[in-house]
Amino acid sequence: MMNIQEFQIDQWMRTYGPKSRYELQGSYASALSVNDLKRLSTNPGLEVFDPELKLTYGSYEGSLRLREHIAELHSSEKSKLTAKNVLITPGSIMANYLLLSTICGPGDHVICQYPTYGQLYLVPKFAGVDVGLWKMHEENGWMPSIDELAAMIKPNTKAIILNNPNNPTGAVLPIEFLLKIAEIARRYNILVFSDEVFSPMYFTEPTPPSFVSIGYANSVATGSLSKAFAIPGIRLGWIVTQNTELMHKVSKARDYTTISVSQLDDSVAAFALDPAVLPNLMKRNLALCKESIAILDGFVKRNVKQCRWVTPRGAGTAFVQILDRDRKPVDDTEFGKRLSDEESVCVIPGACFSEGSSDDFKGYVRITLGDPNLLRESLPLLERLFQKI
Repeated sequence: MMNIQEFQIDQWMRTYGPKSRYELQGSYASALSVNDLKRLSTNPGLEVFDPELKLTYGSYEGSLRLREHIAELHSSEKSKLTAKNVLITPGSIMANYLLLSTICGPGDHVICQYPTYGQLYLVPKFAGVDVGLWKMHEENGWMPSIDELAAMIKPNTKAIILNNPNNPTGAVLPIEFLLKIAEIARRYNILVFSDEVFSPMYFTEPTPPSFVSIGYANSVATGSLSKAFAIPGIRLGWIVTQNTELMHKVSKARDYTTISVSQLDDSVAAFALDPAVLPNLMKRNLALCKESIAILDGFVKRNVKQCRWVTPRGAGTAFVQILDRDRKPVDDTEFGKRLSDEESVCVIPGACFSEGSSDDFKGYVRITLGDPNLLRESLPLLERLFQKI
């Protein structure tokens, strides 16, 4: 990649996170310890890992047990996936990087849902790919327009890139919408790449299935343990696809970055996704985020003249717009700096999600949903800063 720029989100977190007492910049449910995980299990005989395990290189693709659990996560009544459809990577950031390096190159065009995690459109951009941003609309509940997507297709369009549920807005693309995307992609034989790192963190019913199980084989999904499953310290992600040619290409690319993932990470991951653990794990994580949504809803209602939002339907973050006394969006970067410097609270400014116009998400800040107690302590400090703007 040429002319790589600073990754805005990470730079902001490194600058303002450590200096702030209240770190609201995260995007995952409050992290668990190994003992926390063990207490969630309904099978007392299930071990997190075998202490007699020889610490050799692990299985190239990832353990069969883990890949079977991930395949089940991505299966639906229409489409049952197997371990052969799954490849394990060191985190979803590597899964995304391998895919983006494989599916497009100079002279190609891709379409990416926007806003989203910057890696999804910046990696192609820095590789010389023409990137079209498929903008989500706040006035429509942060849903994008299917007609706008159809109009963006070019003869050299190689991929449509999704993030469902969405970071930072919390929007969810329902099954009916996903099927319309698949219809467009099928018409032009375009790959659909769905970053599902926040799935199955859905707060409303019905919940959509993984894109790879809705009947369109030319699709791929990525995920990890970091967000919905609350164990980001286990650096393990995955690629799931029924496209055997794509899996072969990605596997070849992976040879240049990864021999295998840590066996310890693999073991903890397999434990967390085991049927004896996963239901209680997700019950716990969903409860934390739903409690945070209720707290933030009260905060917005109390400060209706100075903030507004669309209630998140999924993922681990809220996107809240801050307004000045004239009800105009504040400079979110300056607000974020002042919030850290004056009140020791760190949030992510909307500018960190903007590409091109810095006004795309003016006034917005991203706030974690993963720790309701942290919100209770820190939101009064935001209200105190409101009095100064």
